[in-house]
Amino acid sequence: MGGNFDIDTGSEGKGSHSYKQDGNTQEMEERALSVFASERNEDLTALIFCLITTFLVLLFTKWMV
Repeated sequence: MGGNFDIDTGSEGKGSHSYKQDGNTQEMEERALSVFASERNEDLTALIFCLITTFLVLLFTKWMV
């Protein structure tokens, strides 16, 4: 058997990677988990920016009245 196969990881994975077909599945699992971890960090960053923006809007709205 053997051989290589390519996996397109899309925009989140920043390209594609080539794995050996009979290779270690743990490498692919670690890659998938790292993509999910980066998405989680992006989500938390977006949430923090939303909370800060909401706080500033409420703060300035109170001052304007």
